[in-house]
Amino acid sequence: MSKNQYDEPTTVVANRRMILQICTRFGIGGAPILAVSLVREMLRLGYPSLLIAGSHDPVHDGDMSYLLQPDDPVHWIPEMSRPISLTGDLFSFWRLYHLFLRMRPAIVHTHQTKAGALGRFAAWLAGVPVIVHTFHGNLFRGYFPAPVAWLLRSIENLLAGMSDCICVVSDQQASEIGGILAPAARRKIRVVPVGIDLDDLLRIDLPDGGSDEFTIGWVGRLVPIKNVPLLVSIAEELFKRSPRFRFVVAGDGPDREVIEGAVRRLGAKRFEWLGWQRDIASVLARCHALIQTSNNEGTPVALIEGMAAARPFIATPVGGVIDMVADPPFNEVRGCRWFSNGVLVDHDALAFVDAIWELSRKPTLLREMSISAREFAQSRFGLHRLVRDVDTLYTELLAAKAKQRSPDGMGFGRLTGTAPVETPQSAVPRTRFSPAPQIR
Repeated sequence: MSKNQYDEPTTVVANRRMILQICTRFGIGGAPILAVSLVREMLRLGYPSLLIAGSHDPVHDGDMSYLLQPDDPVHWIPEMSRPISLTGDLFSFWRLYHLFLRMRPAIVHTHQTKAGALGRFAAWLAGVPVIVHTFHGNLFRGYFPAPVAWLLRSIENLLAGMSDCICVVSDQQASEIGGILAPAARRKIRVVPVGIDLDDLLRIDLPDGGSDEFTIGWVGRLVPIKNVPLLVSIAEELFKRSPRFRFVVAGDGPDREVIEGAVRRLGAKRFEWLGWQRDIASVLARCHALIQTSNNEGTPVALIEGMAAARPFIATPVGGVIDMVADPPFNEVRGCRWFSNGVLVDHDALAFVDAIWELSRKPTLLREMSISAREFAQSRFGLHRLVRDVDTLYTELLAAKAKQRSPDGMGFGRLTGTAPVETPQSAVPRTRFSPAPQIR
């Protein structure tokens, strides 16, 4: 690790309105997008904010540090990474703890598992007034063997006791996470749906239902939880019906061998693998619809982006995907439930094939679902809605904490309006943007 990839903050500021967002890594997923957006938007509202992030593993994960702009305030902790490391984790905890003691933030908001564990414990020991954690998925189901999952649930119950709020991204996820928490912790759950900047995606033209070829997109990490073999089975079965279909796969990960094998068997023209893609808009513009084959999900950003680009989705009914469909189903047939913006399908390749086949042969239905998908994304998953929800949440949590700490309830200022900021953002300890550190 080169020395210039990590800079120790030199200016120490105690600020009752400072907000720290913490991510384990800048790997592919919704957590980095949310954390970066919240830092920028809180700064726009006039409140000092800092993003703290660890290193990503280039072998198993993509790098989303391209999201960062030169003036984004970022503090890297290279030792903090996804794999478990006794020395690295202890060192990361020590850095976080001392950073919290010196900066005395009003709020620490953690994202992803490692940051959620180390960050919340360190913040609790340092006496941070408000501690928030967001679950972007549900690692308690489908990721680990039963004994490991039990241990993680036990640890999470301890961490939940240190937290003031546990954010989840969908109603379905609230039910799943609530099921593993103690009753007292369940009361801390708050649903805050994902919100992202959709402007560029909203300008993409509707898919051409009259074209000779029908292209299906799949976007995500190539990992077991995403059920990549099901994706390949769908392609194989669909090609048996007609040669007019094309698949575009954007992503990478440990299961890349499954995709490489499919490309060799099916042909790169029919089954195209793009690897990691920064410009997701250009990928979506090539597709007529998206599919998602996961065994578990939070609220997949890929489907949100697809809907904003007017691409309806066909997906397994898991996690937060269940909350991404609009209105009651208008048809239920052969393992498929049809909604105005997408289709929820059983974990069965032939059911997926039936849904894709139906959508491909009805241009009017494709157009109607494309328009509905865009409207749904625009109304539910916009950035302005996210900022409003989080701003309200932070304000409520600080007000509640103030009442506990002072008889007159005046311990903290409100996070909205024109209240003066005690310390300018220029005094906040920060590391200007530099490339994200990587695990060697």
